[in-house]
Amino acid sequence: MKKQLLLFLFAIVASVGTMFADGTKIDDLYYNLNETDKTAEVTYELRWSPDNYKGLTTANIPASVTYSGTTYSVTSIGDIAFEGCSSLTSVTIPNSVTSIGSSAFSVCSSLTSVTIPNSVTSIGDWAFSGCTGLTSLSVEAGNTVYDSRNNCNAIIETSTNTLIVGCQNTTIPNSVTSIGVGAFHVCSSLTSVTIPNSVTSIGDWAFYGCTGLTSVTIEADTPPTIGFYCFYSYVDYYNNDFPLNISIYVPCGSLDTYKTAEGWSDYAIKYAPLPYKISTQAENGSVTTTDVATLTICDEPFITCTATPDYGYHFVQWSDGLKDNPRIFRLTQDTTFTAEFAYDRVGTCGKDLALVWSYDPTNKVLTIGNAGEFTENMQFGVEAPNEMEELVIGNSVTAIGANAFAGIETLKKVSIGESVKTIYDRAFYNCVNLETIFNYRPTPTNAYSTAFDGVDKFECILYVLPNSIDMYKNASVWRDFYYTYAIGAEEATVTTNDVTVEPQDNAATLTWPTSNEAASYTIEITKDGVVFCRLTFNANGQLTGIAFAPGRDGQSMAPAAVMTANGLQFTVTGLNSGTQYGYNVTAKDANEQPIATYSGSFTTTSEGVPAGIGNTAVEQKITKILHNGEVLILRDGKTYTVQGLEVK
Repeated sequence: MKKQLLLFLFAIVASVGTMFADGTKIDDLYYNLNETDKTAEVTYELRWSPDNYKGLTTANIPASVTYSGTTYSVTSIGDIAFEGCSSLTSVTIPNSVTSIGSSAFSVCSSLTSVTIPNSVTSIGDWAFSGCTGLTSLSVEAGNTVYDSRNNCNAIIETSTNTLIVGCQNTTIPNSVTSIGVGAFHVCSSLTSVTIPNSVTSIGDWAFYGCTGLTSVTIEADTPPTIGFYCFYSYVDYYNNDFPLNISIYVPCGSLDTYKTAEGWSDYAIKYAPLPYKISTQAENGSVTTTDVATLTICDEPFITCTATPDYGYHFVQWSDGLKDNPRIFRLTQDTTFTAEFAYDRVGTCGKDLALVWSYDPTNKVLTIGNAGEFTENMQFGVEAPNEMEELVIGNSVTAIGANAFAGIETLKKVSIGESVKTIYDRAFYNCVNLETIFNYRPTPTNAYSTAFDGVDKFECILYVLPNSIDMYKNASVWRDFYYTYAIGAEEATVTTNDVTVEPQDNAATLTWPTSNEAASYTIEITKDGVVFCRLTFNANGQLTGIAFAPGRDGQSMAPAAVMTANGLQFTVTGLNSGTQYGYNVTAKDANEQPIATYSGSFTTTSEGVPAGIGNTAVEQKITKILHNGEVLILRDGKTYTVQGLEVK
């Protein structure tokens, strides 16, 4: 086997020796001159030398040369004429040239542009192999053998629609049916190529040595025939071969066909990657998406976006208004999604995080409850919403820490539960727009001297329990507030003969009718059958007793409401959003005997969406009243006797 190989190599060397003779140098180039037909062939400078035309940068091949008084027409560029001329950057080929030999310009790595004149009718194999810098290939109009249709940056054999020479900028036209032997041989600057569905065959060595090639897209459902070592980077003396590290993308549904087709099993056959991009952005959080790189156009390209808020925030919606999180969608174009976040609605704070807080962004109310304290110098625990307008400190909270709500300029109302014993330094420092403070502690809360520094105490009104007014007016810090009034219910704006409820997110406003015979009114709010809050009002609507949870005046700044035919109204705060509660309103006479009872249920709103009361706008069941010694029934705005007769 080795002997046969040596004989074969010897035959090649011998044949080369007889084909080429040393050329005659005329100006910068060498020629083989034919005395018979007076033609000249451009030939190499030094046969098989790596220094062939060393230093030559421009080759302006003339149409004719004169030597010893004889003129020769330059009709051909010989085999390997400029092979390895790495400094050659440009070449001009005259219209007298009809043939370009094999490997004529191979490994001319600095050559960037070649124009084939219309006179050329023959181009040998590997003519421009290894021309890694080549970006432009064109054939002059009128050439009957070759063309560069559609500005494709390639040389195509017209009669066979075979692309015989390509470069890094080649776009293969859809009319090409074959890619010739070595067409892109050692074009290492080629990075990707699309082979149209018109191509039915790819020749030997067509993309051999294209080491920069990473992606080949083939549009034909039926695999083209493929030659030897078509997509290989190297084959050594011992016939060890190394395929290129490329991905070959084929049409959907044809994967198995390609994998089993002859010659294609050597390569990584895949479906094309997803052609679209997705970008995501968010403030106060982050967005993660399905790895788009793992999807293909043949899969269902469904993307999953998951928005993750930073601590203290919650997800609200996507930029297109969709609230699904995570969201799943089909990617059909380049897409950008923005996740919107807002302050958390619930969380923990205070000493040992024992307190629970919730925020109503619709009404801008922050509520803090559960048993615990803000100790001295303890901050709120999370960033207090800087746009909140109302703060409710619930029962069981024992202290408000230093600087806890300092500098919140949007804060207008503060309700302080009866269990708050201490308010530390600068707790409400520079809350410059604070208008009302409702303090439900019967004896004055111990407030540090700087607790309300920066609050306008001539404009901010202090509300306390009716029996506590004098104590607060004489207590340190609290006596600095110019106006101190009793907490009470406000007068209803419409006449009512039954209880109505307007649910909010963390509160509910109850309106109930008054009676000339009533000395007091008691409101009980229940949750799961257990009393959650009990409030007692005197006949004038002043709040005289609290149990389990604080109440507050939700709207009015009046000191107390007087009893009128319109009824009384009061807002109970500190409720949970989206939760069902029951209520009982009882009017009692001076002997603490019930004279009217009203009951029903309501559900607080969720995310600021209004909710009904029970199953209807008003659910009162049966309401009993005592009128002139007779028991009457109120139902759906009408009055009935116990026998069911309507009273007009």
